[in-house]
Amino acid sequence: MTKRCVQMLLLLGVVCLLVTGCGGTQQGNSTDGAGGQAGEAAGTGANMTVQPGTFQFAMSGMAKPYNYTDGENNLVGFDVEIATEISKRLGLEPVPVQTPWGSILQGLKAGKYDAIIGGMSITEERQQQVDFSQPYLIMQAVMFVNENNSKGIKGKEDLKGKVVGVVTASTYKDFALELVGPEGRVKEYETDLFAMQELKQEGRVDVVITDLGVGMDAIKNGNIPAMPVGEPLFLDECGIPVQKGNQELLDAVNKALDEMKQDGTYEAISKKWFNKNMLSPGNE
Repeated sequence: MTKRCVQMLLLLGVVCLLVTGCGGTQQGNSTDGAGGQAGEAAGTGANMTVQPGTFQFAMSGMAKPYNYTDGENNLVGFDVEIATEISKRLGLEPVPVQTPWGSILQGLKAGKYDAIIGGMSITEERQQQVDFSQPYLIMQAVMFVNENNSKGIKGKEDLKGKVVGVVTASTYKDFALELVGPEGRVKEYETDLFAMQELKQEGRVDVVITDLGVGMDAIKNGNIPAMPVGEPLFLDECGIPVQKGNQELLDAVNKALDEMKQDGTYEAISKKWFNKNMLSPGNE
């Protein structure tokens, strides 16, 4: 064998060793890298929200003073301030999203936004579809009538055979159907304000069932000749729903709410909009 052949064989062996060594190193790095990335995602909450760095919360934008659009078409109100404060405590940019109430739950389930902060009642049916935070608001369902009240409605026992207006896809609908009976009728409206406006002309609806705060604001600012009657029909505990199984976001929202209640931020926002703590069922 010539000297040149020996040199070629030695060179080939070195190359083989290098290739084998790099292959082993690459396999090890690939495994470590995958594990590291998975751990990083779980630890930093990269998948907690639809769009990293933002907290997108949905509402109808038509439930004044909870959430509505101002003169510059910006979403404002109690819900918006609560949501913005939660975003701040999560270290995320707040992004309000206006969407029709009738399809708002489907939008959350489809991943169009991270949460709904718009006065959604916690019900067993909804809990099967989404995960709710602790209550952040207690709403009082009240009956409103035209100020003339020619039919003399004073309480829920007077609703049999009557026409009752409610907002669509609300907990008020099922309750109203029970009260009016087979001879009555329940009319649905896109918003509480639209329902309340029906009371301007007596006879279109006999009663509107809605939240006390929403109804009183409509009377005050919408020039509606209506008034509340009777005792509250029921109390609605409202939570913040997130997608089913998003425990990380749910825990973060609950933690933020706890902190807001403890340090007085929640009560300050609540009294700004309603002059009362909206987690208290009475008027104090």
